[in-house]
Amino acid sequence: MPKYAVTGGADGQSGVEVDGKRYEPGDTVEIASPKDWRIAAGYLKLASKVKPVSPVKPVRKAGGKA
Repeated sequence: MPKYAVTGGADGQSGVEVDGKRYEPGDTVEIASPKDWRIAAGYLKLASKVKPVSPVKPVRKAGGKA
């Protein structure tokens, strides 16, 4: 089954439920049907086409403290 990344929809914060399990933006889920309505609505995007998000690094202020 293809893997899809949860995009969060239009507001970027919406999760989805698949087979009784909740997935939040950034999670990966397997969907059997490429015609699933969540893909067409923009809640899921093919995982191979989504760039991984790197962790946020702390910004250092003058004086060397974060």
